[in-house]
Amino acid sequence: MHRAHHMRTAVMAVAVALLFVPPATAALDGAAITHQWNRRLIETIMEDGFGPPIAARIHAYANLAAYQAGYRASSANRSLVGQLNAFTSCPEPDATKTYDWRVAVVAAFQKASTKLVYRVHMTDSLAKAQLAELSSEVAPDVLERSRTYGIAVAQAILDYSKGDNYTRTQGLPDWEWPKCEACWEPTPPNFGKPLSPYCGDVRTMVLSSTDQFPVQPPVTFSKDEGSDFWNAAVEVMQINKSLTAEQKAIALHWNDNPVATMYHGHFVFNTRQISPGGHWMNIARSVLQDDGATMVTCLEVYTATAMALFDAFTACWAEKYRTSLIRPVTYINRYIDKDWEPLLQTPPFPEHSGGHSTITAAAAEVLTGFFGDRAFVDSTETEFGLPARGFNTFREAAWEASMSRLYGGIHYRRGCDAGNAHGTQIGQHVVSTIRFRND
Repeated sequence: MHRAHHMRTAVMAVAVALLFVPPATAALDGAAITHQWNRRLIETIMEDGFGPPIAARIHAYANLAAYQAGYRASSANRSLVGQLNAFTSCPEPDATKTYDWRVAVVAAFQKASTKLVYRVHMTDSLAKAQLAELSSEVAPDVLERSRTYGIAVAQAILDYSKGDNYTRTQGLPDWEWPKCEACWEPTPPNFGKPLSPYCGDVRTMVLSSTDQFPVQPPVTFSKDEGSDFWNAAVEVMQINKSLTAEQKAIALHWNDNPVATMYHGHFVFNTRQISPGGHWMNIARSVLQDDGATMVTCLEVYTATAMALFDAFTACWAEKYRTSLIRPVTYINRYIDKDWEPLLQTPPFPEHSGGHSTITAAAAEVLTGFFGDRAFVDSTETEFGLPARGFNTFREAAWEASMSRLYGGIHYRRGCDAGNAHGTQIGQHVVSTIRFRND
């Protein structure tokens, strides 16, 4: 496992501007702005060490702010006001004035980030560089008007976020997990406290509620040898003990443990990796860049993907802490083999259903909705020393990500399958519900 350092931001220079009146030359293309911001958010989230559900929330609100600030660059697009839960208003620009929507997008990303991430200097530095480049071609009055508008939109999104119950959940006391033979408990190696136990109580954006789509229940618990549950645990153990090179590569490619604790003798340190949601935002970025998508198309795809990830994490976390099911490592060490260790470090939250399975399926449905069944190469993990992997479709990638948790030894097969089915429903709901275009 390679320790992650600050990642370099990809910069695209394209000679197309998205303005009311396009200038003769463009210092910074609007699509490049969205790519740079989504990459910077991934980097900042990784440095801050946010857990997966919170990371997805950051992506969702930041991109919602950017979309609302910039969608008017295309006359075909419409506001998301009235389409999301409790999202009832957002500032409107002055129809008699000229705006540079790129500037508005930069300002919206920057303002939203100030209340979503810790290392604000990382996001502020990007905004400063982008605005400096844009100022060379945008009239001062237009630049200031556009910037002011973007800030106002982002403030409205931040006000909207305040009503999602997240802040209240962060102030609740430590979650006291139920005590029973089938119940989750902290897992080795560091036996950490349960992560984000109340995130399932946060308001969703597109789902009507976290239980809108039912989740297939886990296998009935039993500690009896030969029972279905026993056999499910044995399958995890046996697969993990005889992994093929390909299965191991799959497990490592989709590991995405934001903060993993590493032990070397008496030396203990944490490593940073991209979050599970960030991995799929990066896949979206790669495909959009390959297609040379416009700024507004980028805003659509990033926002839809982020909202699907956010709702999928929220619904999944509600299910996890409702069922509070024992993890394979705990069950196997207690009843089958006290010395067994999984390939991957088990994350500190209950088993059912699989978080990776849920969110990757949701993201795959959104990307399929935009791009169809298309081949792509995922190079997200190359900076962590792992090779790129190619896929024929987004759904194929999501299924592989789901199975990676079985190969890694941290989920039973039922948890993977249930999460994949649940996430598929969530992603399809986002695709069928949200309308970005007027037609």
